[in-house]
Parts: sequence; C-alpha cells; structure tokens
Amino acid sequence: MKKTSLILSLLAFALAASPALTSCKSDTIYEQQAKLVEAQKKTDDATIQAYLSRHTITNYTRLESGVYLVPVTDGPASNPLIKAGQKVTTNYVGKFIDETNDGVVFDASSSNRTACGCFSFYNGSNGAIEGWTKATLQMRKGDRKLVLIPSYLAYGTSGYGTISGNTPLLFDLEILNVE
Repeated sequence: MKKTSLILSLLAFALAASPALTSCKSDTIYEQQAKLVEAQKKTDDATIQAYLSRHTITNYTRLESGVYLVPVTDGPASNPLIKAGQKVTTNYVGKFIDETNDGVVFDASSSNRTACGCFSFYNGSNGAIEGWTKATLQMRKGDRKLVLIPSYLAYGTSGYGTISGNTPLLFDLEILNVE
C-alpha cells in the first residue's frame, strides 16, 4: 500500500511539475511573437537608416515611436501643432524605401479621384495609418515633411494592396489645412 501511495505521489508530482519544466525550455507564443516584433522593429529601423544614408539625409528627427521626420518646408510657426481629433487635409506621395524599390511610388493623393486631389482624415480616428497620426502630431498647417514610417506603424505584417507585409514606407506629406 505504501509503495502504491509513493508511486501515485511521485506520478502526481511529475504531472504537476511538467508544465513548469517544459516552459523553462521554450518561450510561450506571446514571447515568441514579442521577439519577432522587436526583431522587425530593428530591421525597419535599419532599412530607414540605410535610406537616409543612401540619400545623404542628415537633417531628420526620430520620434520615440520610430517614425522619422525630414523637414522640406516649414509652415508658419504661428500655426499651432495638429492635435488628435482634428480634421487634417493633405497632399501626399507614398514611396518604397528598400534598396530594390527605392523611390517607386505606390500611392499619391493626386490619383485618388477627389476634386482637390487631396486626402482628409480625422487625426487618431483610424482614418489613416498610425504612423501618419504620430507624424502629424508634430506638424502644422503649411508643413511639408518626408515621413519615414516603420512597418508596424504602417500596414504591419499583412501589408495592403501592392505593399508587402513588414515594409517600411516614405510619405512626402504636405499639410494643406487643419480644422
């Protein structure tokens, strides 16, 4: 009886301890995904840095989010910075920045069949990719900037249309109006 009880106790301990023992040897799915995201962030940043180097661009600001802003034209300093919830009207040209497709245009507001040839969205309302929201909070009416956006703030792992997943992008973005 004691022998059976001891065997059952050892078996119960082994079954109870096995998840803890196996989890030490492998990451959870969440941890694996987090590692992939961090690796992609580094890859995106390297792609953006390579673009800046190839084009000898040194006058840029890197936001904490990973978005890069390169000033082209500054709007009047008297214009306030754009805030979340405001309607923003823009002209833009979207381009690829990787070495093989460097400068290839994938989209432009002038081809969106609106009367103004522009694009409007409410900042922060899912009307534009997250990278635009982050960038435009640092812009004002009249600004024109090159906005380099890592893939995780653009179209992520799934991509969109002709844009493959995990693709950092450049937008030549001009702020026409803010309401």
